[in-house]
Formats: sequence, C-alpha cells, structure tokens
Amino acid sequence: MNAHWLYRDQSEKLILFCNGWGMDHHPLTLLESGGHDVLVLSDYSTFELPVDIGALEAHYHEINLICWSFGVWAGSRLFAGRKGLFTRRIGVNGTLRPVDDRYGIPHQFFNGTLDHFSASVRDRFYRRMCRFEGVHDLFLQNQPRRSLADQKRELEKLAAMVARCEREDPFFDTVVVANRDYIVPTGHQLAFWHGRCPIAHIEGCHYPFTGWRSWAEIVAVQN
Repeated sequence: MNAHWLYRDQSEKLILFCNGWGMDHHPLTLLESGGHDVLVLSDYSTFELPVDIGALEAHYHEINLICWSFGVWAGSRLFAGRKGLFTRRIGVNGTLRPVDDRYGIPHQFFNGTLDHFSASVRDRFYRRMCRFEGVHDLFLQNQPRRSLADQKRELEKLAAMVARCEREDPFFDTVVVANRDYIVPTGHQLAFWHGRCPIAHIEGCHYPFTGWRSWAEIVAVQN
C-alpha cells in the first residue's frame, strides 16, 4: 500500500482517502483542498497501513474518511473497530461485496478484466469508468502513473482477499451513489445499501470527481 499527501500542513482537518483499484493520486489532483489536508491510500496488493494512525490522530483536530470504489471495501477492513477516529465516514460508488452479481461488480466483468488484462482492456475500463467524453478527457489528463503489471498484481491480490472475506459491518455513515455507474452498477449499489446506510444520490459516473470542486464538498455531502 502507498500513501501520498495531496495537501499537507495546511489545516487541522485531515481527509484520509481510500482509493480505487489501479489508481494513484493523479486522478484526484483536480480537487481543491477546501481547507483540508488530504492523504491518499492506494494499491492494496499489500494490506498494511503505511502511516502511523496514532500520530495522525494526535496531530489533527478532525479526521474524515472518504472511500471510493474498491476502497469502500478496503477502508471498511483497514479501519474496522476505529469508527470513533473519524468525524465522517463516506463511501463513494462501492459496496462491501465488491465482486458480486447482485451487490457489486459482476463476476463475469471482474474475471474478464483480470484474465485478459492488457493496455486495451485497461483503456476500455477507463472509458467505462468515466462514461462521458468530457469526464474521460479530464481523467486521461490525470490518469494513474502505474504499470500494467503493477495494476494486475493488485487486482490478483484483491480477488484473493475478497474471496475469503465475508464480514459486512455497514461501517459508513453515508454512501454516495452515482446514477450512471457502469463499474459497480448503480442498481447493485442501491440494492446493497438499502436499509443499511443513508444514501446520497448524485448525477454522474463511477469516476465522480469532476462533479465536485473541492474535498470540502464531499465531506459536506448529505443524503
């Protein structure tokens, strides 16, 4: 796992962000700080936190957790038993069953991506993730700087971890669901979170960050 500071030593408020599979900090650089320091966690090929959470807790007056895509599942595992650390815990476009034919990424799509991963498969994934031309163009200008081998290794590790993990503590206080998500289908997300967690509905696709100006807007989201 990697940790990267997008914004540091600017605020007494911190956002910890659990990234999606295959990502790094680059696709998030279009967001302004909004009065927060922001620490991005990426690459779950190893599942050990690369930061001292106790030191962060001692340093910051307020810590918020935002998790996106596969990071929704990962964040709920990484910080299980630590809900009290966070003022808010927000999940974005993901579920706690990340690979599931009813509640997550369909097995056929996930396995096809893993089994045939290549530059062209990755390009199709990015287009499906962004959906709209303007969003896709912005994403490509800020796309991850990770190799195919690195991304595939992470996906293999995630496949193994998800297969043997069944716990489903709802964990989040709010989840954000985009109305045109074609990675974790919108209907699957709504079905999973119904009755488990308040849902905030937004217009957009799986990569939703062009819809916000700053990190503060995400922290302030309400169902």
